[in-house]
Amino acid sequence: MSDFDATYHSALGLYETGLFAEAEEACRTLIRAYPQAAEAMHLAGLVAARQGNNALAAERMGRAAIADANSAEIQHDHAQSLKAIGKLRDAVGAFKRAIRLCPDAPALYCNIANTYRQLDDLKDARENYEHALALAPDIAEIHANYAACLYAMGDVAAAEASCMTALKMRDDIVNALVLIGQIRLDQGRTVSASEPLRRALTLEPGHQRALTAYGDALFRLGQFAGAQHCLRQVLALDPSDAKARRTLARLNLRVGQGGEAIGALEPLLDANPQDPQLLLMMGEALSLVGRHSEAVERFGAAIGAGGGDDAVFRLAVELAEDGDTASAQSVLQNGIDRKIAAGESTVLFRTARRLLFAPVPTNLAAQNDEVIRDLLDDGPDDDAFEPDLSFVASDRIDPTILTRFPPVWRAALRPEGDTQLRAVGHYWERLVSGYDVPKINQVKAARGGKIRLGIVSANMCDNGIGRWILGLVDAIDRDRFDVTVIRPPIGEDDITSRIDAHADLVVPLPLDPLHSARVISGLDLDVLHYADPQADAYTMLLASWRLAPIQISGGGIAATSGLSNIDYHLIAEDWETAGGEKRFSEKLIRLPGLFVNATPPENVDMTATELQRLWRLAQDRNTYLCPQPLDVLTAEFDPLIAEILRLDETAELLLIAPERDSWDAAWGRRFAVNYADVAGRMRFVNVRSRADLLSLLCAVDVVLESPAWNDAMLAFDCLGLGVPLVTLPGSAARSRRSHTCYRQISVFDCVAYHSADYVDTALTLATDKRRRSVVSHAIKSRSHILFGQKSSFDAYMQFLEECISVPVENVM
Repeated sequence: MSDFDATYHSALGLYETGLFAEAEEACRTLIRAYPQAAEAMHLAGLVAARQGNNALAAERMGRAAIADANSAEIQHDHAQSLKAIGKLRDAVGAFKRAIRLCPDAPALYCNIANTYRQLDDLKDARENYEHALALAPDIAEIHANYAACLYAMGDVAAAEASCMTALKMRDDIVNALVLIGQIRLDQGRTVSASEPLRRALTLEPGHQRALTAYGDALFRLGQFAGAQHCLRQVLALDPSDAKARRTLARLNLRVGQGGEAIGALEPLLDANPQDPQLLLMMGEALSLVGRHSEAVERFGAAIGAGGGDDAVFRLAVELAEDGDTASAQSVLQNGIDRKIAAGESTVLFRTARRLLFAPVPTNLAAQNDEVIRDLLDDGPDDDAFEPDLSFVASDRIDPTILTRFPPVWRAALRPEGDTQLRAVGHYWERLVSGYDVPKINQVKAARGGKIRLGIVSANMCDNGIGRWILGLVDAIDRDRFDVTVIRPPIGEDDITSRIDAHADLVVPLPLDPLHSARVISGLDLDVLHYADPQADAYTMLLASWRLAPIQISGGGIAATSGLSNIDYHLIAEDWETAGGEKRFSEKLIRLPGLFVNATPPENVDMTATELQRLWRLAQDRNTYLCPQPLDVLTAEFDPLIAEILRLDETAELLLIAPERDSWDAAWGRRFAVNYADVAGRMRFVNVRSRADLLSLLCAVDVVLESPAWNDAMLAFDCLGLGVPLVTLPGSAARSRRSHTCYRQISVFDCVAYHSADYVDTALTLATDKRRRSVVSHAIKSRSHILFGQKSSFDAYMQFLEECISVPVENVM
């Protein structure tokens, strides 16, 4: 063996055993001794590549290729080294030289095709993939790469076929699994997309494109925690991944995390300041954190950037939600006029005008007259209800856009509220009629065994409705009922987890409401209970369809849904006065007891002094608290608040700081203008948790409740802690829930019977410390009666069993 052969084989042995530093030194010695030897230079290039020195590898491979122009292997490795340093055109030339030397090697055609794809020269890439497949039709990787090329060229059907061919040959090709998942995502086949993406991540857990696509799939399926985990992994690997960042921003918007959405969107907008979708998303994020003037500015910019109808609609929603109804009306009317002139459908903007302004008119006698009159005059039997609803398919509003409307429950707070709710409910049903949802027979024969009960709400979280639902699922007898919790796409917290733990089955719904309707109908439920369809547009949309033989509502929102597809509304017997049935489009069912299965609030282990210091309360002045959302503080409540503050001259009223800065919205402006003399003695406090709320309730002297609306669980918190809650019951269920609690414990000192009595009761409890102490003790000593009551739910279960055993129309 010659000296060259001995030295070369020694260096080759070191390379093959992974001793790259030693192999590099041996190659340097070989090159110095034999500078023209192509084999030596080629081996030195391979060693440099394995050490990550791609530039040196390319330089050495180039010298080897010159020294031996007839070696296809060297030409191929030269091409690969050029690709590694980004010299793609030069790499193509090297691949061509290798192909001329070895025209029957499918790997060469595949590699040059991959390079053409990187250059976005898809036609040449496709031609070379086809050459490779002609030579080697049984190699799965070539089919997978060919599929990626076809997908990039827009030939999705052929790409899917080629991808499936590859996976039939080998089911562990990660790129093929990711591509088939992405294709299905693009086609809206989210569920079938999830499986190949999950398989890809099992094979290669850190695969960036798989994580991005799987995060997108989980987001669409409403599985937000998993989606967030995937997308954060992607951004940890590559902070510049725009697709993952955009999806994460959309996720943050959906769960109400405006600050996080802003952080995700800012880098994207820096790179694409005129992207209309990014501008829309940033507007929504700014709206969530209360920066309304900036939100309006971004929505306007989205319109200017070509955001289309969605941008105009979102601007109108923002203006209406912020109390600027005149500007919102003007935006919509201009859009309607423009579309009429262009001969286009005005359905979206007319719908927005009705649904935005009918539920919460600022002034029934002023600018919303036309909208209110339209809704109230359109009875359920009026075939001429809405001419624009004689839809052709192209005129229909995307149901996902409908889910972005504000909730309709606030209509109940206004004059003629029940009539408006029925009119709006009827409008919703006409609006969504004709969509492709399964047809469910309302009359269904009893099949024996357990009754399958589904419970639907977008508020299965730490609020009054979420806690009410937790009590419901806990009270249901599992020997008689199978309970399925159905959750529209929302965020999750501790209450969500506790509800899930009590359920037999949990079904998180996807973002697409049509898909959700098919999911729910496929559950083959006997009864579907919508706790609060009016509280969320997504749930209102689902409730507008018939997805189970028997559909009921109640417990969360004590007002009619206005929907003919909701058969019954269930309430506690004392919530509605005589004749209350007229307020409901559903058949009203009265249940004994409280219709709340509550648990006592945790005791607050802090002294009065500690609580006052925590909430910055002065010891020498009385403190009132109204812990309800500002939405329910109606104009009729304003003079009562003002009178209390005028008569208790040093008192302070605390309000819970809302997510939206409502001092800049209608409520704040209204109160400040009409009652400027006392507005300065009102203060917002931040409540971030239930523990915060309980400590705040214990810190103040008196809690005030809006006469227009009683919270589902506020009375249970106050009375369980012995805190006086002043309430003024009306005739409707929505204003009588706290009164029912006081009747249960036979304490009436905090119950007022007219407006003047409300003011006098609040003042007496705040100023007469001895009186308040006696009342608090009476409440605290008897409040145990309120908790763990099951009589309503025994009647609830019996009623449902009767519904299943006889036709719906015969149940009384």
